[in-house]
Amino acid sequence: MSVRPDTVARLSSAVLRPRVAGRGYSRFVSLAKRILPAAAATLLMLVAVWPRLQEALEKVHIPLPRLDLREAQDLRMVNARFTGVDRLNRPYVVTAEAARQNINADDLVSLEGPKGDMTTETGSWFEVMSYTGIYKPEHQLLDLFGEVQLFQDKGNEFHTDSAHVDMSDGSGWGDEPIEGRGPFGRVTGEGFRIADHGDTIIFTGHAHLELVPRNKETP
Repeated sequence: MSVRPDTVARLSSAVLRPRVAGRGYSRFVSLAKRILPAAAATLLMLVAVWPRLQEALEKVHIPLPRLDLREAQDLRMVNARFTGVDRLNRPYVVTAEAARQNINADDLVSLEGPKGDMTTETGSWFEVMSYTGIYKPEHQLLDLFGEVQLFQDKGNEFHTDSAHVDMSDGSGWGDEPIEGRGPFGRVTGEGFRIADHGDTIIFTGHAHLELVPRNKETP
């Protein structure tokens, strides 16, 4: 019996295909036998070391800085400067090493190292400063506390523990002991009042004044 060549070719192809497919599947199975055990071993190792790895990661974690809500409620400014004019339209300046304003009290500013400068009725200057203070911009009121010093450009200086100054009219007062000195001599009092934008200082309570001759200087 004779067989056509094309028939032989088709038979050969049909016989080879199962062999080729079977050979590829065998390779896949062989490769899986090697990969799957390795993957399983890796997973088991990861499960075993995970607690230690997690602990190490937590140790190197950089915590975020905590925000102090009390600080967030305050507005702080360094080298603060407040300017204004009095009732006679004369300028004055209030400065401080630092100022802190609470957002819940717009018209209340706490001052560190405050200083107030104003022009007197005669055109000279008057200056007050202290350790701490409170300034109310809306009402132009300056309260000073601790080591309060008052200076006149005449060369006079006064020291007390607290003072209250109304920058709008250049008046001020204090009810704690005060002492002063200058070219005139020495003076002490139980309190004081400031008038005429610092041109006049009145000593209240029991006051004592020591005048010196013009040709002598106060020690």
